[in-house]
Amino acid sequence: MIKILITLIIVILSTTINADNKKLPIPRFVSIKSNEVNARSGPTTKSAVEWVFIKKGEPVEIIAEYEQWRQVRDINGEGGWIHSSVLSGKRSVVITSDKEIELTKSAGPKSRVIAKLMPKVRCGLKKCKEQFCQIICKDYTGWISKKAIWGVYDNNDRY
Repeated sequence: MIKILITLIIVILSTTINADNKKLPIPRFVSIKSNEVNARSGPTTKSAVEWVFIKKGEPVEIIAEYEQWRQVRDINGEGGWIHSSVLSGKRSVVITSDKEIELTKSAGPKSRVIAKLMPKVRCGLKKCKEQFCQIICKDYTGWISKKAIWGVYDNNDRY
């Protein structure tokens, strides 16, 4: 009975450890999970705070990993090391155009315009299809060119 219990505990623990060690691609985009997240000079709480992210949902790019720490940068290249517990897989993007950009009903250049978005607006990301992404901005859900946003990659298999 004790052997079975010990074996069961070992199996459960090894499964849990393997779940935490999933190798996700680097670089990749994620978002800040809460307001006022410290970005540090190194992957430890003893490292100096170099930057503070103040917007929940802000998109950041993970460029390196060390244990439970992620080195991230924002649209301006600012950032540092952040603990993985304050990052979310929920995706968002920032409008990078220097003028108003059209949000359309469907993916494609000839689709009906449903809204015009201002530069630097942050929106939620739903999905991407070829060179367009479906985003949510306030009460509008529509499609926008990948070239007009920061927070996605050009290749189609990883958005």
